[in-house]
Amino acid sequence: MSEIDRMFAERLNRRGFMRMAGTTTLGAAVLAACKKADDTGGAATGTGGQGSHPPIEQEPGDLAVFDWSGYGNGDYYPNKERASLWQAYTDETGDTPQFTLFENDDQGYTKAVSGTVKFDVVHPCGYKYKDWVDLGAMQPWETSLIPNYSQLNPKLMESGVVDGQQYFIPLDWGFIAPLVNTDHVDVGEQSFGILFDEQYSGKISWVDTSNMMYIGGLFLGVSDPFNMTDDELGETRDFLISKKPLVKFMWNQSYDFWLAFKKEEVWIGYSWPDTVGYADAAGMNYLYMTPKEGRVSWVCGMGLAKDTQNYFHAHDYLDSWASKKAAEFLMGWYYYGHTNTTADLSVVSPGVVQALGLDDPTVLDPPNAIPESYIPRRELYGQYWSEVKSA
Repeated sequence: MSEIDRMFAERLNRRGFMRMAGTTTLGAAVLAACKKADDTGGAATGTGGQGSHPPIEQEPGDLAVFDWSGYGNGDYYPNKERASLWQAYTDETGDTPQFTLFENDDQGYTKAVSGTVKFDVVHPCGYKYKDWVDLGAMQPWETSLIPNYSQLNPKLMESGVVDGQQYFIPLDWGFIAPLVNTDHVDVGEQSFGILFDEQYSGKISWVDTSNMMYIGGLFLGVSDPFNMTDDELGETRDFLISKKPLVKFMWNQSYDFWLAFKKEEVWIGYSWPDTVGYADAAGMNYLYMTPKEGRVSWVCGMGLAKDTQNYFHAHDYLDSWASKKAAEFLMGWYYYGHTNTTADLSVVSPGVVQALGLDDPTVLDPPNAIPESYIPRRELYGQYWSEVKSA
């Protein structure tokens, strides 16, 4: 096994991190550009109900965190020379988070609906926030208990507001776009259509979630890919079924896509920025597309369980994640952006800067990026996607 393969041997998903990365960071120009004159944080605060909870000394601890696999592995936790995402929390409280992991947003939400998982803090992405609130499982954060909140990008904090309250604190962000191996793929017009190109049959990888429905709708030019009509959903389903034979495999964990991409088993794939960082570090010839339809941008954040008995522990945990030190760790090891605007962004891999457009202050703005949005008829999207998979 080569050195780089050894470094990537852990099965990480979207949250997989680079053991070989130095201080490579993500989001230099973007985070600086997005920071507005208002340094007060987001658009909403919590309920101010902290007085109704017992003090932290009386809380049980063993904070239950429901998070993406890769964020909850804990492989870097014992190394106190590195700024782990929750090291400050452990140092302050003496508590060690207890993780339950999910591979994707659909799986995490399904587990919550079924009642098979209990958590104090959960980490979904923005297009699912309202689903979690509507489930009746969440309560707003009390932002006055999060000292680092004032350092977070106020514009991005707005995406965590549901029904006028800060139910989620957005922390990490990135893109969805095609990644291609330019040694084998002749790139003409950049488009999501590369994921459906007949000439690359057997060399394409899709993600194994219903997100492919809105990607297909986006390519087909529907007016709102996150809220398609019945006819549009049917057309998208039929289109994906017709293109499914081109796909070598569908991935649940981005490590699986990365490994196949590095071995050149596939040349094209639905990709998050972590695989772009891996390809850059491996010296591959690649292009992370800026498709004519627009890159899809995602922002994920922490939510607070309605029935938590660790109210103050949860706020301390989130504050650790929101810190400058954690932001630099996230960006340097995971290749994702962070909403903390004070992170040291002086050392950025030129390849990552170019691939992700970090020198473009409009990179997160439409039409350069299309924010991943709430899907009102998510169950129907899932049903149609199931039909694609079973075809």
